[in-house]
Amino acid sequence: MNQLTSPHVGYETQALTLKKRLAKVHRIITAGGLWPITKGHVSCRVPGTDHVLILGHIHSEGRNLADTDVDDIVTVDIEGNFIEGRIEAVDERYAHTEVYKVRPDVHAVVHAHPSMATAFGIAGVNILPVGNRGAIFAPKVPILEFDKQIDTPARGKMVAEAIGKGCAVVLKNHGVVVTSDTIENVCISLFALEETAQLHWYAAQLGKVEPVSDAEVRGVMTGTRYEEFFAHVWGHYEALDPRNRS
Repeated sequence: MNQLTSPHVGYETQALTLKKRLAKVHRIITAGGLWPITKGHVSCRVPGTDHVLILGHIHSEGRNLADTDVDDIVTVDIEGNFIEGRIEAVDERYAHTEVYKVRPDVHAVVHAHPSMATAFGIAGVNILPVGNRGAIFAPKVPILEFDKQIDTPARGKMVAEAIGKGCAVVLKNHGVVVTSDTIENVCISLFALEETAQLHWYAAQLGKVEPVSDAEVRGVMTGTRYEEFFAHVWGHYEALDPRNRS
């Protein structure tokens, strides 16, 4: 077996750390209300392997995501095949794995159902990069004209193709898929997408929607400003984790 299919030295410790981080962002997104009736899932790559960590199908146990823990995270391979865990992986794992196949720069993916962003897809209106949180979504967030479950590799490929080189797509009448380079950053990006959609809608009630300039987009997407876009706000979202208050 080669390096990409064999757990490396320190794999178990690394995977446990990643599972803890994944469980935390599930609780944070639940607290933030970005997946009504707590349906959704976050995943990440395990560096140096072809493994993906993703939420297990905890809804089959009558549970929600508010108390997601490390035991709720399972392992699949890049094809979506089950490897390890106490329960089966979510059916829509292909919305994650097919993105990882074509985007080596993506290390975390989230599928959620934030109300405002989803409404834009229903209306067939692309979310524009407005406000100081919207630059990462330039030039606009594409809409995938597909409203069924992403529960096959072919459907996952549709998602990956719709995202292209961007970081998000709205699934019409369904929800969103957002990508980023870390678990924490994909959580922040999901919140940023919903906040951008809300700001776009507010602006549209008042007049013409003017997206941020190309110069601002370039500034945010390069160098220290890109790092600051995430690092400066993570503490705000991390505080939403109910376990911080226990």
